[in-house]
Amino acid sequence: MMKRTIMLGALAVLATASARAQDSATVLLGAARAHLTARRMDSAAVLYRRVAEAPGWPANDRVQAWVMLGVVDYYRLGDSATADAFRHALELDPSFQVQSLASFEPAIADILTKERAALTPAAQEAQVFDCLNKCPSGVMPPQFEFFPRIEVADASVGVSDRRSRSFLQFEAVVSPDGVLEPESVVVSGGTARGAEGEIRRALLQARFHPGRGAAGPVRARVRLRFDFEAEGTAWVKYSYRVTAR
Repeated sequence: MMKRTIMLGALAVLATASARAQDSATVLLGAARAHLTARRMDSAAVLYRRVAEAPGWPANDRVQAWVMLGVVDYYRLGDSATADAFRHALELDPSFQVQSLASFEPAIADILTKERAALTPAAQEAQVFDCLNKCPSGVMPPQFEFFPRIEVADASVGVSDRRSRSFLQFEAVVSPDGVLEPESVVVSGGTARGAEGEIRRALLQARFHPGRGAAGPVRARVRLRFDFEAEGTAWVKYSYRVTAR
């Protein structure tokens, strides 16, 4: 009983570690957390797996879900199931960290340490630094170098008068070469959904000063924010930026 109670506390910390803008993932992760609180482990595992295996959702949500599933499966199925879930998480992001894992359940942390040590050199080179809010120490976030001009209309961005503003936010991985990895681009928030297609096409042409670590350019996951504001009666002004620091 004590072991399960401690585990539930650890899972609550993990589940609330990051607030996601993707509504469906947020709902499922919240529902899974509720099942865990009620000790319905099988139901929690089903929901975490749904998030983990959804290719179109933000990688951070999926990594969180795989880690949570690994912890749950430690109690449901044993070490091998936990190791398998952690391998999936590492495939998505070899650099992810869960600071509280060892303090709540050392055996689970040991499994993660072994799986991380077993990463191939190619997987290590594929490491993605999380710069969604603030980059890790020693890493500088990417910045826009070039973004092609786009045409936006009032209707597409939800701007109808001089006082109206709207925005659209994406998450994506910027490669060491300063380009976006197309499969990583997802919408993570905003009201200007009508402009999504136009911005996605432009992002494929965009160029960035890549993120940089001590050894040179790195892969970095960032948020890209586009803000729109009416200017006059037939013109929409827009701006864009990487929100990481």
